[in-house]
Formats: sequence, C-alpha cells, structure tokens
Amino acid sequence: MVGFTGQGASSAGSEGFGPRLSITGCDVHLDLPFACFITALTIGVCVETVARVLGLWRYRSPVFPLINILLVFGLIEGLSVGWFVGGRDALRGVFPVLFMAGAVLGILIEGLNEFWIHAWSWSDRPILGVRRSIDKAAFVGVTWGFVPLLTVLLARLLMTVSLEA
Repeated sequence: MVGFTGQGASSAGSEGFGPRLSITGCDVHLDLPFACFITALTIGVCVETVARVLGLWRYRSPVFPLINILLVFGLIEGLSVGWFVGGRDALRGVFPVLFMAGAVLGILIEGLNEFWIHAWSWSDRPILGVRRSIDKAAFVGVTWGFVPLLTVLLARLLMTVSLEA
C-alpha cells in the first residue's frame, strides 16, 4: 500500500523534512531533491522503453541503458540541473535556463557518443524525418533540454499532491 503523509512527526528526528512517502510500512522522506531524482529516473525509464520499442537506437552493452538512466537522467539532468537550477526559485524565470542547460548537456553527451564513446548507435529509422546519424545526435541532444523542465514540473506536482494527501 502506498500513501503520503504531511509534515507531522512520525519518527524521531524527522520533523520538518517535508512529506513522507509510506510504502507498505516503509517511510521515505520526500523532499524536492529526492522527488527530482525519482522523477528524472521515471522519465529515463519511459524514454528508454519507447526508444527500445520503436528501435531508435541500440546500446553496445545491456548495462549502458541503466547507466544512462541512473547517471544522465537521474543525477545529471534530474538532480544536478533540475534541482540545483530549477528546484530553488520560482519556475517562471528559470524555464529558459533549465532548457538551455539540459540541451547543452544533451548535445555534449550525444556528441561525445557520436565521436568518441560509441556506447550506442542509431538505427536506420528516421526520428521525425531526421535520417543522418550526426543530425539525430544534434536533434536528440536538443530534446534533452525538456528533461530538466519536466523533472522540476512533475517533482513539484508530486510534492504538492503529497502534501495535500
């Protein structure tokens, strides 16, 4: 059973740390950094699942998608960019910064893979009409800009919903 509780003290030393997520008797403190990390991981799992089903790219090793989800989605785009940049202030002023930081990091990651790492390769299937490998890397690199935006929006929504429950 999953449930949320508000900011009340339910265990020693936990008062004031935000809402708690209770999953079958196991209480987890849900603060914004953790919510950003979990949200980014969820986005990563969704993206990798859709890419696998559509056959958009292939990884050289079965470990690389896990590394991508944990490191790039969770730690870099979710926690670092999402929370450090967008998790502390009002969102209105940081939307462009979140998108630019995510896109710059995405282009860097995709470019490093294209020219040096070779952890994944593009399939012959076009992505929204984009066919060449280098163009796919640039296109997908820019779309990485949406990850921190979605992460912060969904993490804040999760925090709001959990406080109201």
